[in-house]
Amino acid sequence: MSGARVRPDAQRVHPAAEAIGAGLDAWLDKFALGDERLRGARFHRLAARILPDGARVNVELLAQWAAWLAVQPSSAAYAEIASVIEGTVPADEAAPTVLALADLWPRTAVGMSLSWRRRCLQHVRDDSGLIVYDIVESVRRTEIPIGIAHSTAWKTICGTVGELTEWCENDPPMEQVQERLDRLAAAQLELLGHLRTCHPAIYAPVLEVAETICAIPGARLAWRQEIGP
Repeated sequence: MSGARVRPDAQRVHPAAEAIGAGLDAWLDKFALGDERLRGARFHRLAARILPDGARVNVELLAQWAAWLAVQPSSAAYAEIASVIEGTVPADEAAPTVLALADLWPRTAVGMSLSWRRRCLQHVRDDSGLIVYDIVESVRRTEIPIGIAHSTAWKTICGTVGELTEWCENDPPMEQVQERLDRLAAAQLELLGHLRTCHPAIYAPVLEVAETICAIPGARLAWRQEIGP
């Protein structure tokens, strides 16, 4: 695990990317969300870069989440996620975005603990954007132990990746980017120290989640370059 993982090979794309894209279009159409803007964004290509080696069903799930989160402002999206987690929206009154989310959420939460679900709910209530990393845990089918999730190293990794991902939309000074990369590398080393004290069965899956999260900025940058302005 190293800072190099922040810039994954732009050629690493899931081999089923185009088939996943066709499935994504069909899913968006099913919930009347398939407008020209969302289709043109090709979110399946982003998901295929973040999970180039993932199981197809998990890449499909991540692509659907990426598209769904782009439909509306984050504050509205997070409010809807909270309502679906809590089961407070009557199905007969639900908007298309809520109906789509009601399809997404059970497939995302399957196999995850009550603690993970509570963490998701807290993250959307905080409007922090951390729900994205909870989703990564799900598509990697690995739950981060609570002690690691609350560690300074994990929080630094998530926060720094968030900053680098936001910077994919502009052109920040290189010294700022390098400072974040150095901070990320140090947090990765600290995380490795935590993981060495864990049971061997935990080490590899948690490391995979961390590496996937750290690959998000590079994957997003390559995706932005691919789809154009």
